[in-house]
Amino acid sequence: MAKSSLPVIPRIVFGVVEPAMLVWAYKDSLENPTAFFAAQAPPFSADAVPPQALVLLLQLTNVYLLLAAVAVLCSWTSHASIAKWYLVAVALADYGHVHACYRGVGPDVFWDTSSWNAMLWGGVGVSAALNVLRWATLLGAFGRLRDPRGPPAPGARKTA
Repeated sequence: MAKSSLPVIPRIVFGVVEPAMLVWAYKDSLENPTAFFAAQAPPFSADAVPPQALVLLLQLTNVYLLLAAVAVLCSWTSHASIAKWYLVAVALADYGHVHACYRGVGPDVFWDTSSWNAMLWGGVGVSAALNVLRWATLLGAFGRLRDPRGPPAPGARKTA
């Protein structure tokens, strides 16, 4: 197994599970862009996607694949500082992702979880859960980030 600066649970979540979800989103959005577009905000439906929206959707789709690759590279790196700053950057980006969902569906749908579809649960629920896990990892809840061949990363919290 490749050496990683992340403890086991975060390594599996951020280096395997999250990239797999991103590749699934990439594949799903390429297979049926109209359905993927319509699913972003319940109860919206679309028979056709405007060309401008299709361009943005396919650009977003490309970013999913890019993020999957970056997640794998940064989660399986032996450099603790790379993993640490990747987790910080993605944790901050999680807030923008959740805010985009809030802006898109509005407060009535956003705060009424019974009206959420699977896509909104992924956009908000999964992002929030991953965000908590990212900060917990950075705070040392699963053990400290360490360079497998060197001392712990600067600022990494020591655990017993």
